[in-house]
Amino acid sequence: MIHLRSAAGCFSLAAILAALHPAAPALAQAPGSVPADAACAEGHRLAQGVCVSAGLVVDGFANLRGGIHRSAAALGQLSAALEADLGQAISPALEGWSFGLSTVGIHGRQPTPTLVGSLAPVSNAEALSTFRLNELWVERSWEGVAAIRLGQLAVDSEFAAAEAAGLLRNGTFGWPVALATSLPSGGVAYPFAAPGIRLALGDPDGATGLRLGVFAGDPGGRYGDETDPQRHNRHGTNFSFNGGTFMILEAVTGGTAKEGPRPWTAKLGLWLHARGAFADQRRDAEGLSLADPASSGEPRGHRGNHGAYGIAEATLWRSGAQSLAAFGRVFAQPADRNLVSFQADAGIAWAGPFGRAGETFSLGTSFARIGQDARGLDRDIAAFGDEDRVRRDHEWVVEASYDIPLVEGRLHLRPGLQWLVHPAAREPDERVSGRPIRDALVAGLRLEATF
Repeated sequence: MIHLRSAAGCFSLAAILAALHPAAPALAQAPGSVPADAACAEGHRLAQGVCVSAGLVVDGFANLRGGIHRSAAALGQLSAALEADLGQAISPALEGWSFGLSTVGIHGRQPTPTLVGSLAPVSNAEALSTFRLNELWVERSWEGVAAIRLGQLAVDSEFAAAEAAGLLRNGTFGWPVALATSLPSGGVAYPFAAPGIRLALGDPDGATGLRLGVFAGDPGGRYGDETDPQRHNRHGTNFSFNGGTFMILEAVTGGTAKEGPRPWTAKLGLWLHARGAFADQRRDAEGLSLADPASSGEPRGHRGNHGAYGIAEATLWRSGAQSLAAFGRVFAQPADRNLVSFQADAGIAWAGPFGRAGETFSLGTSFARIGQDARGLDRDIAAFGDEDRVRRDHEWVVEASYDIPLVEGRLHLRPGLQWLVHPAAREPDERVSGRPIRDALVAGLRLEATF
């Protein structure tokens, strides 16, 4: 039912835009029967200047060892998106204006909380089962000079991304654990979006440029630290302005390419969360350790948060349809108010391995280190009497994935394997009788279709 609502929303808006443009062709055919339009980067042409696309992801996972529970989990995600060039769809007077709408429906069992217990989500598609609005925006662009986008936006749709990591399934290779554990409700990233504005200067997608985004600070709203933000903003329609302001700046440069991926790219990013209150990882307002019996037990509050990151990608080798790309990312933020103070990722994407055109082998690794203040609290707990207290250290993820096109550009099969070392950084977990979670080995299979 939720999936039908998603599609219906797109068709209704497309019909309105078509009606406003007398020359637009009638929407007599279903999207699947409309030939792809060269003007549509993805999906199909519904009307003059109006493109619609949809995608289906089916994920299956089996925890082979370790983790919380040796079992299996499956989930599905159906997404739909519509983009319109308003200058073509409505009037030439609106040249440079565009509109975007995307929705997503999720159903199934989340593998991370039920099987593994790691900080990094095993699937980048997992979320609370629901139908939700993703992004809703209008944009004014001046080609090659600037573009400004306003509406309900997701930070991870444009910022902090490495293209060569795109076929890896673990969520930390998209929106990193370093940010997800540092920001309210996990940040303005999947499955959330929030009111915001994004300014792009130059050409950050194809040459050199800047991106600046300003967003509402807490997409889940303020309902208390122990509550589930996905349940409070279940359908993505809260349009929350709570939790201060999140700002992110990303500078991009790199080589240019007439077609295909760029030969190399470098990104430097800075982020700031203003006015939000962030709890100290070790001390109370008087400077006492939270483990000290004399402590108030309430962490000292820090006003605001900040961090930086760097990303590098390069095509190391290319021969015809075969290529080898590599990526690296580094994230850093203060240890006094963040659980994870440092994260480093690296990986490769080998297109056409062993001469098999269209197929891609991807390998990625991610290391997230617990900050020195959180580790210091563990030492304090041991010093104040709990000698068996486990000291948190790091979480390490290794993933191998192989993408097989069953129908080129339309239907792909992607088996994979993930090894998660020190899930949750060895934090004692009640789901395993208060012990640290054991290293997990997870096998997965993804079926991905685009329409």
